[in-house]
Parts: sequence; C-alpha cells; structure tokens
Amino acid sequence: MSLINLVSSKYIEEFVLGEVLHHGSIQITPFRNREYIKKFKKNYLLGADSSLSQSLGYKDPDANSKKDRFNIDTPGLVSQGYVFNVGFGLSVHDISFNAIANLSYKNLRYGKPVFEGDILFGKSAVLGIEVKKDGASNGSVQVKTTITNQRDEVVLEYVRQVLLRTSPGQTINKQSNLEKQPDKIDFTETQLPLEYKNLNRGWLENNGKTFEEFEKDGIYEGDSASSIKLVDFSWLQISTLNDAGVHHDPNSNFIGYGGAVKSITEGQISNHIPFGYFLGMNSGSHDAPTYPSDIIQSIFNSTNQDDEVIIGSFKVIEKIQIEDRADMGILTIELRGDKIVTEAGLKAYEKAGFKGVSKIKDNKIRVLTMEMSVAIPTDKSFK
Repeated sequence: MSLINLVSSKYIEEFVLGEVLHHGSIQITPFRNREYIKKFKKNYLLGADSSLSQSLGYKDPDANSKKDRFNIDTPGLVSQGYVFNVGFGLSVHDISFNAIANLSYKNLRYGKPVFEGDILFGKSAVLGIEVKKDGASNGSVQVKTTITNQRDEVVLEYVRQVLLRTSPGQTINKQSNLEKQPDKIDFTETQLPLEYKNLNRGWLENNGKTFEEFEKDGIYEGDSASSIKLVDFSWLQISTLNDAGVHHDPNSNFIGYGGAVKSITEGQISNHIPFGYFLGMNSGSHDAPTYPSDIIQSIFNSTNQDDEVIIGSFKVIEKIQIEDRADMGILTIELRGDKIVTEAGLKAYEKAGFKGVSKIKDNKIRVLTMEMSVAIPTDKSFK
C-alpha cells in the first residue's frame, strides 16, 4: 500500500520511498495560455491558431459546460510547453521548494490534449533516493509525476531527479536506490496527433519543413537569439504556482527558472517545425545556470550592457515513420540551448561558485540539452 503525505516543503531526509504526494490543482485560463504563446511559442500553430486546431479535429469534450460555468466560448488547444510548466509548477512546493538544482528529466510523455479551462491535478510518487557519502548535507530524490485533467485522463507524466539540501543542522547517510528508466519513450504510450490534412503550405514560408525535408544528423538553428528578463521568468513561475525558493534568493543571483529556458529555446526552433506536436522527452538536463539578464547587470554594475541571450538549435538524431500514419513522421531531436555569457554573467557565475566556468568557449556555454520526440506532417498532408 502506498503511503500518502500531504506535508509540503520537504528536505531530502524527509522523503520516504513509495510515498505519494498530492499537489493540488490549477485551472488553465485562456489568458494564461495565450500569454504564454505570445511570450514564448507564437510560431507553434496548433496552439496559436485555434481555427487550425479545430479544423484538424481538436474539439474540447467539455466545451459546453465551460461556456456555462466559466464563460469560455471556444476553448483553444493549450500549448504543450505550458502544460509542461504547469505540471512542473504543481509539484514544486512538495518536491523541490528546497532544491539546490533540478538534475534531470527522464521518460516524459504527453497524454491527452489539454484545452483552455481544463483543471489539472498533480501527484508524485517517490521512486528513489541517492546520497553520495555518509554525513552529507544534500542528496537527490527521484520522483514520477503524473498530471491529470478533470476527467482523470493523464495529460503528462515524467520522472525527474532533484538535488535537495538537508534541513538546517542535519546530515544524511550514503544510499542509492534509483529506479532505472528506459532510454527512449514508448510511442505506444504517447498520444499521437490527430490526422494532419489539407494544411496550407504558406505556413511553411519561414523555414518550415515537412518530415521528408529534414535530414538525419542535420543541425537546424533557431530564428533568433532571445534574452530572458526577470519579468518573463517571474510571469511563468507565478502563472504555474512555481514557488521554488532558489529563484527568490539573492545569494543565488535570483537564478532563472529552467522551464523558461526550455520554453524560449523551443520557441526559437518553432520556425522549422510550425506544425510540430511533441510526444515526449527521452532525457533532459539543465547544464548550467541562467540568470535574468537585467538583474545581473544591475547587481554587478556591468560596463558591458549587452544582454545575455539564449540561442536555440536542434540536431535530428532519428527519423521514424509510423505504420498506418502516412500523414506524419516522428523526429527524435536533441534540443540545445546555448547562452552568450556577458561580463555580468561571468561575475554571477564566479560569485555562485559555478564549477563549469571552464566550459565557456568563445563567450558561449551550453545551458540546456534535451532529447525529444516530435511529430511532423509529411508532404502529402499539404494541399
């Protein structure tokens, strides 16, 4: 029988193998979804263009009740990036409020589509705990988080490993019982997109490509470089209930939320895959800290006023065709986020004692690496 724990803000020594933590719920309003798309993912057409998604058959089964209860006329399809951030945010207070770092993601799978007005619920099961030495002041917990909608359908599921501190004055002894995760997600356990059909080729004009046009081992650069300011980090955290303490700590230089880095990087590559439908993530990591560009310039009074910017790109690792789905193929991609490190950014790293400073080459450092699977329409899907 699973243990159930409703206590929040746990330290590493307080986690118990097998316990299940219930995170509460949040309703995704149209404003939150559309603001997210405007800030981060305006080029992903399935979320940005509700008439397109509806023409492809994405219809909300609760549309009538939402009109009566919430005055939502036509619920749009929620961006998958925002679903990820909501699912992550729901778990923060119970899992990672006292985190030092979010170490990795594994076996992330998207489920049923999410529509504006949906209410999402979260829970996490503790799979494993790892402490690398006796008398340690920190260790990592491995959890499996499941996000469901108001119909109890799974919309997102993933495993993550989080490095946590012990409570003040406490230590914890060496242990390792992490649960091994598959190297790749199982496509039979993901939600494939509805049939792509009668798509307008004009929507591919900004370097957009069909499945056939992508080359294995090809590298595709994002359409722009973007800075992330405090207001963008803060908006995403507030709208998803992410109250992780490290992001509000002056001693950490107000280190930026990694979900915003993921969002901005995904948005930058969207010009290549405007009809992309993300199926899941095999693995992912935040490779180096990112800070709000305006905050670190202010803290360190930098003489170089250039913004730190994120540059997104991806490499095609594998191309997969699905039997009986001639309208689409699946790309396995390595999503990469690189940051241009400014004078202020280097000072922030040095103050924080970041050990990866030596990895900065030509003022650039890798901050994000994620191996993801995304469905792409084939040539025959276009009219």
